[in-house]
Amino acid sequence: MTTLLPEVRAQLYAAAERRSRSPRARLLSRLPGPRLSGSWGRAPLIALGVGLLLVGGAFGAGLIRFGAPAKLPFSMWRNAREGSGGLVSGTVRTLPIAAADPAGGPDWGMRVLSTTRGQGCIQIGRLVDGKLGALGQDGAFDDDGRFHELPVSAAFDINGCALLDGEGRLFTNVTADERAASAWIGTGGRLGGCVPASAGPYEKGLRLTRGEREAGARPAPICPQADLRNIYYGLLGPEAMSITYVLSGQRHTLATVGADGAYMFVTRASAHQLLNFANAGTSDVVPVDGPIKEIHYRDGATCHLTSKSWIGGAYACTPSLSEPVGYVDVGKAPTRAEVATPIHTRLTRGRQGRYVITVSFTARLAVTDARRVYGMRWREPRMMPGAYGGEATNSDIAAGQTITKTIGEIGPRLRTGIVHGTVSLQQALGAGEIEGPGSVTVPVGSFSVRVP
Repeated sequence: MTTLLPEVRAQLYAAAERRSRSPRARLLSRLPGPRLSGSWGRAPLIALGVGLLLVGGAFGAGLIRFGAPAKLPFSMWRNAREGSGGLVSGTVRTLPIAAADPAGGPDWGMRVLSTTRGQGCIQIGRLVDGKLGALGQDGAFDDDGRFHELPVSAAFDINGCALLDGEGRLFTNVTADERAASAWIGTGGRLGGCVPASAGPYEKGLRLTRGEREAGARPAPICPQADLRNIYYGLLGPEAMSITYVLSGQRHTLATVGADGAYMFVTRASAHQLLNFANAGTSDVVPVDGPIKEIHYRDGATCHLTSKSWIGGAYACTPSLSEPVGYVDVGKAPTRAEVATPIHTRLTRGRQGRYVITVSFTARLAVTDARRVYGMRWREPRMMPGAYGGEATNSDIAAGQTITKTIGEIGPRLRTGIVHGTVSLQQALGAGEIEGPGSVTVPVGSFSVRVP
């Protein structure tokens, strides 16, 4: 095995720092999180995604060799009927795109796939000999300095997954902040990616939740600031021709690649970014929270992105364009008569004598992909204005199947008084995902239960 001597690595880091550009401060406004598997799931507030690794001139000098392919103790696509679903055979494609790293070394690349539940996903990593992989540095692969090919089941940033359109195409755009030079999510319970020594206790993962500690999670490894990157990538569809972005006051125009309208570019992460923890990120149907200012289309139209672009719909572009151009809607909205059904409730005593409300109903319309969910919301007495409890299904459901959920079994005890709730069918027809623009919410029924 060939490895880098400590003094050689120090020289590489020093050279990378000398070539760095002025830091660019930017705010991260949204951090959408992954969905939990299972019939019902809550959405975490922050998603931990993929890290990416810089090795500087080591690759160009031929000092790093191939190691064993990366492995995960679980399969990313383990259940065809839950969560994101299972992998659809024959849909994995490595795109003809290569983005240079600010400090040299191998380019960055991306590949795509489709799932059984109507989603598409993008995976990113470093390219060596046409292979997408991760590198052994900054805590990954025991710092062996080698290139490890990524399996399709590994290191997917949840922000890179979105619903497919009516033609089976993926439209999504990702801003990935503070990505470490590993392209590997980590194993053995360790948090993925790495953080600089300047990060605070929370960013370093020193304040783990009880659940994270019980799962064996450990703090993120410490790495040099020079190893952290911001990565901007996505698929804009066949009508997109190029994008324009601004860095340090300079405008750059980058042509999209192929029928996917793919783009990708990489910058250094700034030590002054507001959220400098491992694997921060956000995604949307148009680029948001980043330096991209314009999307140029083949018919001559231009989408000017604004501070409201993340809302989507009419706010996606100025002047207003469809969201995004070329997207084909999926399905049609169900009517209230098609979904309405009685909601049954039962109040019982659960563990430690606490009251528990059991809610059940019969699903009249089936759920066959991630575009449709049954959601439940409720309010307890004396809740803050606008606050509510919520749940949503996250798996396939047959027409006529009984769905059951309990309220109050875990978490704080139910407050005394009347608990009011509703059940709805939510369906994404457009590019806005569930509850986004182009989606509908159709009432199924309501309930009220008095808690003594």
